[in-house]
This record gives sequence, structure tokens and C-alpha cells, in this order.
Amino acid sequence: MSLGPVRSHLRHATASAHGRVDALLPDGVTKHRDYAAYLRAMHRFVATSALPDGARDRYLPLLSDDLQTLGIVGEATPADAEPEDRYERLGWAYVFEGSSLGARLLLRQASALGFDGSAGARYLNEHAASSGWPDLLRQLEDATPDAGQLDRLVAASHRAFAAVEAALRDALRVEKEGTE
Repeated sequence: MSLGPVRSHLRHATASAHGRVDALLPDGVTKHRDYAAYLRAMHRFVATSALPDGARDRYLPLLSDDLQTLGIVGEATPADAEPEDRYERLGWAYVFEGSSLGARLLLRQASALGFDGSAGARYLNEHAASSGWPDLLRQLEDATPDAGQLDRLVAASHRAFAAVEAALRDALRVEKEGTE
């Protein structure tokens, strides 16, 4: 499958940010501590970020349930301001919906830890099965942004990756401190 010009530009422009996030969990969630950190981070990201329509309402309860299964209370945090236009929404969606691809691998790893779609991995189960990524790819393929809109798309994606990175760094620190 070839990449459309907008997706190709976005992928290239955010590669280092994406790499920094991936490097925080190089082995995925093969350890309980890493899975707990991942859930904490995604709960914070979903609760506070400018996600695609309905994503917060759809996924936040699942993340809260998964955290509760692990004996963790998710922190209630206010959502950030909504994106100003279509291209900012697409930038945030690129990061969130793209994470559904990784959710498939993480779901298998969570299953090896004893969690599944009925307890402890409800979020991953739902996100991995989502049609959000193919839907987003169609939107990117149809997009014809001017230079300013493309800049906003990339900037929003960078903000989304930075939000995931910060949430994951904080969650990994909390989990590390809790096990020492």
C-alpha cells in the first residue's frame, strides 16, 4: 500500500516523536509494571487530549475499568481545549488512531499477563478492533491542505505525541517508585 502525500509527509515529520514514545516501552507490556504504566498513561492521554469525535466517551470508561482491575484509581483530569479545525483534529487522530495498530500487539502481551477483553484489557480489546485507523487513512487521502493547514496538522500530531510521551514517562516513574 502506497502512502498518500499527506500521510507520507505526516509520517516523516513525526517519525522522531513516534520513536521517542516507542522507546519508552521497548518490549511492550510484557511486565505487569509496564502494563500498569501503559494504562495510566493512556487514561491520562484519553482524558485530557483533543481526540476524535466520541473517543473520550468510548474509551475512558474502559480504561478506568482496566485500571480498577489492576487496583489503580484513574485520576480525573479536565480535557484540553478542542482542536480549532479539521486539520488539528486529524493531527490528534493520527496519533490516537495509529495507536490501535500497536494495541493489537499489546493485547496479546496483556493476555499473557492474564488480562482479556472482559477484565483488565477492555480498552486494548476495543481499540485493537476499532475501524478508526482505516477511516483516518481515508480522510488523510482525501485531504488537500494548503501549507498553513499542513503545518497545523503536523503541529497537532507533535502535540499529541508529546502528550503521550509525557503521560507515559510520568506513569513509568510512578510504577517504578511503587515497586522499589
